[in-house]
Amino acid sequence: MEEELGRLKDALRRLQMGIYYLNTYLRESFEMKSTLESLEQAFKDYREIVERMPDLDGVAENYVREQDLLPVFKEMKARYDAIANLMRKYAELIDEIDARLERYRSYRYYMFSEDDSVARFVDAVFSSRGDVTVKPLIVGDEKIAEALQKAGGEQIARFTFRFPGDRASNVADTFLRDFSSAGFTMEDHEIRLTWKPDISVLRVDAPKDKIFEIDEIARRVGATVLSV
Repeated sequence: MEEELGRLKDALRRLQMGIYYLNTYLRESFEMKSTLESLEQAFKDYREIVERMPDLDGVAENYVREQDLLPVFKEMKARYDAIANLMRKYAELIDEIDARLERYRSYRYYMFSEDDSVARFVDAVFSSRGDVTVKPLIVGDEKIAEALQKAGGEQIARFTFRFPGDRASNVADTFLRDFSSAGFTMEDHEIRLTWKPDISVLRVDAPKDKIFEIDEIARRVGATVLSV
């Protein structure tokens, strides 16, 4: 058992290192996208001209010869094909790692197109779960505290309030309607919800079994479940 535990920890450390390194390489490779787009546009322009005016194809031929462009292209193509083949070779591995790691998911991001769907989502998550604790992400606005007090919240710190779960959607609506630039967190003993200012993406932190239940709630209210 101890030996297998040690092997598992070593494998996980190596997996982590591989993910970090590959992520770094792939982040840098995004520069290829703009280069490929430029290459595509340049080729379209070339093709359109020589097909419309065949007499100019000789100019293109001379340029390719003078610049020794064909062997440079062939070298580039060989490297491109090697990378493409490498991606295809390991695509199944990447998908399998993804599936394995998804089993341990303890957070999720959801995208909402309408504020009222956020309130419905919050209601579905918290309405039957007891009390929730609410506070703004950006503190300092006394009007927020006044509004939360007016909404019936029990103040447990300067900008932190406790509400019954069945009032959670009203509180979320208050933030979205009146204090959208403040953002807020809402949580109980198991689930934490974070709405960042001025964006339509909400983060939920929860045990893995709850995350997949919350995914279904999000889909029912029309939210997009993000896989990041």
